[in-house]
Amino acid sequence: MKSETLHFIASVNDDRVKDIKTIAANLQKLGCHIDSVLSFSGIITGSTVKTLSLGQLKIDGIKHVEKAKEVRAI
Repeated sequence: MKSETLHFIASVNDDRVKDIKTIAANLQKLGCHIDSVLSFSGIITGSTVKTLSLGQLKIDGIKHVEKAKEVRAI
C-alpha cells in the first residue's frame, strides 16, 4: 500500500531565523523531505508521510506549521 504524502509550510520563530538550516535538518531527521528553506522570510516547505501529524512537525524553533494547499491559475 502506498503511503500518502503530507505537504507542509513551517514558519520559524523570529528569534530563531538564524538557525533555520539547523531546524530544517532536524525536520529531515524526523523523516521529512525539505523542498525549500527561505532564510529571509523564515519559511521551510517540505513533505512527509501522513503518519506524522502537523503537531509532530512543530519542533523547537517552529512557530507555526500548516498543511500546504495547491493553488491553481484560473
